[in-house]
Amino acid sequence: MSTGIILGLGLGIIILVFYIVLNFPLWAIEYNKRKNIRMQKAKKYHDWVYAADDSMNKSLKFVIYCTYAYGAYVVFAELYTKFI
Repeated sequence: MSTGIILGLGLGIIILVFYIVLNFPLWAIEYNKRKNIRMQKAKKYHDWVYAADDSMNKSLKFVIYCTYAYGAYVVFAELYTKFI
């Protein structure tokens, strides 16, 4: 594969994963709102305060580490095929 294709696919995957990971808590909150419209209590803070927890941050870090690990794998594979 050429470098442009690899970079394009990598960038597309990064954008897609960021969109899903960053919007998932909001989707969960909206789903729960629709599910429990009658039982909803008054909240003191905005929705993003309740959605900002450590599990989202940990999953985002995991995705970023996987992306860097894949990039390192591609670099080492290309260097290996070039010099050996």
